[in-house]
Amino acid sequence: MAELRRDPYADRWTLFASERANRPRDAARSPATPAAPKEDCPFCRGSEEKTPPEIDRIGEAGDRPSWRVRVVANKFPAVSVEALTEERGDLFGLMAGGGGHEVIIDSFDHLRGLADLPDEHSVQVLSMLQRRVRALFEIPSVRAVLPFKNHGAPAGASIEHSHLQVIATPALPANLAIERQIAERFYRENGHSLAEETGRWELRQGSRIVKTGDNGALVYCPFASRFPYQTTIVPWPPQNSFAVSPPGAIAAAGTAFARSLRRIKDLLGDPPLNAFFHIETRLGPGESPAAHCWRIEIIPRLTVLAGLELGSGMHINETLPERAAESLRAADARNPT
Repeated sequence: MAELRRDPYADRWTLFASERANRPRDAARSPATPAAPKEDCPFCRGSEEKTPPEIDRIGEAGDRPSWRVRVVANKFPAVSVEALTEERGDLFGLMAGGGGHEVIIDSFDHLRGLADLPDEHSVQVLSMLQRRVRALFEIPSVRAVLPFKNHGAPAGASIEHSHLQVIATPALPANLAIERQIAERFYRENGHSLAEETGRWELRQGSRIVKTGDNGALVYCPFASRFPYQTTIVPWPPQNSFAVSPPGAIAAAGTAFARSLRRIKDLLGDPPLNAFFHIETRLGPGESPAAHCWRIEIIPRLTVLAGLELGSGMHINETLPERAAESLRAADARNPT
């Protein structure tokens, strides 16, 4: 039977209709990880001159072949670093500049992404991301820093070599504004964060848990997942600020991120996916840092957004998160790490 479930983070509904998984499909899906080298790839070792100037790296300074993680400005930025200009109006507003757009090249190997590299490499990537988040929040006009990963062309990746992007913007995106309002209200009414409440509820339920958090990161398929096999990673216990989270929390989340990507790749045949880092925004007057906790959301792109999703914001999901979590746990059992 079809059912509706509410997402407490964003006060939106997902329609679950498992029988739709039996619909005919017109095309097979190709693996999203590159199968062969690309001669002119700007993100490969040895092609450093093809990118904008380097901002940061993990590896020996000045020894080009040694880098493991590398950061450059996006060559085609969505947000520019020039000083903010702004025009306000009753209905329409305009902003330009006041932010930044960076690329974290998270793999030195064209044929291997974070799912294929050792866990400690993913930890280094998250440590680098933390450094860049701190730096971007030093820009006074920045209100939100938005890190994300697009894996595969159907998920929006224009370059196939594994990478993350980080956009800093002077405007607060609508989804984050809604989440912030809900988290503030919940904290004022209950005295603890929504992330803590949700995590403890999922642990009591048990059926959607992939990893319990004993190693410092809780991994589960959310109750109202909008996408099949959607996976949430939360440092456990929850952490308020990504920018100042201790190394142990970053390490636990980085390891969980790599292993979650590996499970999804192994179970689903390397699908295209998006990952989004829900981290802190610049708080307004009277808002409490303790209300807001960061998490990572991984969204395999097994289905296409259509009219209902784009028009109403209500998603149809063919796979119950209980079934998804069970399959991901089984993938873990087949490939212990």
